[in-house]
Amino acid sequence: MMNFDFYLSEMSISDLHGGGLTLQRVVGDDLMHIRYFAHVKRFAYDLPTTEKFAGRAIDLTSVWESDMARNLLGRTFAASLGNKLFIVKNAAKNAARLLNSKFEKGKALTGLVCPQGAASIYTLEALKSYRRVRYISWVMDDHIVQYVNGKWDFPKGVEQVLKKHLQEADHVFVISPAMQDFYKNRFGIESTVLFSSADLTGQWNRQDLEINVPLKIGYFGAVAAWQLDALQAVAKSLNGTNTQLHIYSAIEKLPDELSVDGVYFKGRLNPGEVLSVMQNYDAILLPISFRGEMRSLSTFNIATKMSEYLASGVPILAVGPAYAAMIQYLKIKNAAILVESGNETDIENAFKSIYDKAKISEILGNAKNLVLNETGTLPMRKRWEDALNRLPS
Repeated sequence: MMNFDFYLSEMSISDLHGGGLTLQRVVGDDLMHIRYFAHVKRFAYDLPTTEKFAGRAIDLTSVWESDMARNLLGRTFAASLGNKLFIVKNAAKNAARLLNSKFEKGKALTGLVCPQGAASIYTLEALKSYRRVRYISWVMDDHIVQYVNGKWDFPKGVEQVLKKHLQEADHVFVISPAMQDFYKNRFGIESTVLFSSADLTGQWNRQDLEINVPLKIGYFGAVAAWQLDALQAVAKSLNGTNTQLHIYSAIEKLPDELSVDGVYFKGRLNPGEVLSVMQNYDAILLPISFRGEMRSLSTFNIATKMSEYLASGVPILAVGPAYAAMIQYLKIKNAAILVESGNETDIENAFKSIYDKAKISEILGNAKNLVLNETGTLPMRKRWEDALNRLPS
């Protein structure tokens, strides 16, 4: 076991987003032994640290992300300034100086770094100028890389810093097999795939359940850029199929694109209610964006929701591009009904597949085995512990 002096990231360990839940489920009680939780982006206090860690949280964000800057300059302009590389680098130096001051002089530090962007990477590099730092890097989001003109590209100068960050880590965890392959091919980095876990829940014998008339599909989660166009494609495909889509989300109302016949907005559920409500549906929807602007998320990310869906005992209808990490994962494991296009006919055919009880039984059996052997808390935590146990003391 590696004891950590600090956690460093753009995100907090919160109950309100997938990354925070992932850390709590996989790292578990080891989080209680981290001395400080250092945050370098506003995202961390917009979705704040869960109460049991809040007393050790340190805000290291730049002035450009403050309420004062947003009120004076406007939210968009302040955010654009804060994301300029020279400002990120300068803010990182200040953040590293403040974090360094928390520890006694001469002490070598150990850290758990969950970089989402350049801010945490540059902060760690600046911290290394003060003292020796050993660290684990767990990349859950790579918001730096972009898909431009048919290839993956990084902002000028940032790629080498990311490469150095990954190469100098004691170990690298990544959120998906797709990200693992990319870092291996791009940087020569060996890594371990580690994503959010969820344990078996719900009722698994659906063979005797009658299909709802009309067919009911549930969606539980955010309605944002990473989901919206896939949700819209499903909504357009409902017409004439005797199928309904019920959306549960914390948003106040559905965007206009989803205000169509057959789509019903059900509002927000408390976490303890989600599973029991899921059991009322014939399938649960996993939408993944087809848009080019979202390609880095779709290609590399495995959402917390995927593991939770696999553990629910309800068949998954996954709609997204063939290159999406979750589509590839579920396809290899044959653990979901997949639609790899936004074509209405393809989606309508997927609705029909939900009536095929033999197919659904096979998919759910594979999903159950996945939870037991790969995506449950015990197997995911074992990956974490095995990797740390192999590190030199």
